Order: sequence, then structure tokens, then C-alpha cells
Amino acid sequence: MYTFQVTVELVNAAQITRSLVMDGCVAAGYTGRDQASVHQHIEELKKLGVAPPYEIPAFYWISPHRLTQGAEIQVVGQQTSPEVEFFLAAENDGSLYITIASDHTDRELEAVSVSKSKQVCDKVLGDTFWSVADVVNHWNEIEISAKVYHQGAWIDYQAGTLGKILHYTDLLERIKKDDPNKTAPGLLSGTIPIIGGEALYASACEITMRDPVLKRSIVKAYDIVVVPDRS
Repeated sequence: MYTFQVTVELVNAAQITRSLVMDGCVAAGYTGRDQASVHQHIEELKKLGVAPPYEIPAFYWISPHRLTQGAEIQVVGQQTSPEVEFFLAAENDGSLYITIASDHTDRELEAVSVSKSKQVCDKVLGDTFWSVADVVNHWNEIEISAKVYHQGAWIDYQAGTLGKILHYTDLLERIKKDDPNKTAPGLLSGTIPIIGGEALYASACEITMRDPVLKRSIVKAYDIVVVPDRS
């Protein structure tokens, strides 16, 4: 069992510490509620040589040790890019918490194996979490977005709401069926379409989760450092 200690922001802006537990982690894919949006993402990936998924939605199991709250990740080669998502996990009593996340992915390796492409890159999480109990009644209104630093400028990369992604309860039920032996999985939710439809290989990324009802945000920026791809 993997334990991940996090800071939780309460509705009154106070902060507390909680320990999340995971016996695995899923990087979900093709989780859009709108099938047209899902097929748009499939077409985006086809341009990169990625075959259609084995099923929709798809679940790619990765190590929880790939999760990081660091401000920098190191990747092998130039062809990696972010995917803005929500991340969800529970503490021992079953209480759920969420934060913003980037399922950073190796696009070159993705054309060979999606599972391996997910495993090889660290997944960046926000520095604070929110209790799901505080946002469940307006879950679909929560906004997520990403921008990337590309060729000397910040570019809006992705933007949408959690209403565009399958509800977390639906995803957790599907994960149980995918691997009944995992009783406490972490969840990377799957992403939303790229603005313009083209993956960009950037040197930095900023991801944001905004709650328009409680008027608060989680913002996380990270640098992408490329190390040589050598045989």
C-alpha cells in the first residue's frame, strides 16, 4: 500500500493534512461523456501514430510512485506533452479528495504502447487538494485548464469542465470491474480535447482547477526538462 501525504484546503480556506492510500493507480483514457469529444481525442492521437484504444473508456495501470508534486519533471526525448485531468484518491476511512493533475505522456512511446507511455513519465499533481464532499453538489461545474510554454510564448492548450468527463463514481465502478483486487486505487481521470487539436511539445506547463461556486482555485506550474534519448 502506498501512502501519499497531502494538504487539503477546506471551504473556510483553512488547511489540514491528510494521508491518502493507494494500492495502485489508473491513468484512465477516452473518458469523455460526449462521444464526439472522445473521437476527437482519438483523431488527435492518430496524428501521432497511436492506434485506437482497446476499449472505451480505457484503463492503464501505473505505479503510484509516478505521482509527484514537484515543480519539474525530467523526460526522455522531445516528444512528451501534458494532459490536464483531475486526480482522485481516498484516505483510510474512504473520504475522497481531488486536485488538478497532468497525465504527462511520452507521445513517441505511445505509438508503441499506451501503457508504457503512461508509466514512463511522472504525473504532476496540485500542491493542495479539496474534499470531494465539498464539491460533489456542483461537480460538473468545476473547471480545468492547461496552458503550455511553447516557442517562447504561453499558449492556451486545454479548457473545459468536469461535466465533460465521466463522473468519478462511474469511473470508480468501472475500475473495480477492471481489477477487483485493487481496493484503493488512485485515479487520473482522462483528459479533455486540445484547443486546435494538435499536441504541443512544450518546455513548461501550467494546470488549473477552478471552483466557480466556492470561488477558489488550485494552480500548478511545472517545467519539463529533456534528457537525451540514448540506446
